[in-house]
Amino acid sequence: MADTKIEKMEKNRLQRKPEPKCLNIMLPEELIKRVDTLCAEKEMTIQDFVTDAIIEKLQLTYKERRKKTRL
Repeated sequence: MADTKIEKMEKNRLQRKPEPKCLNIMLPEELIKRVDTLCAEKEMTIQDFVTDAIIEKLQLTYKERRKKTRL
């Protein structure tokens, strides 16, 4: 099965190490605590968690757009 556009982007991201950029966001303290706890349990960095979450959301969004009927 052919890779989706997002999957191809992810493969490219893993193959090369692009210059990281900083993304500053404000989140509720409770959400930050939950992410901290989960990352500690999974032995992963918050950066990896957030990167994975963004990639998953992009994949879902792309799939939803593809489901819409085209004229």
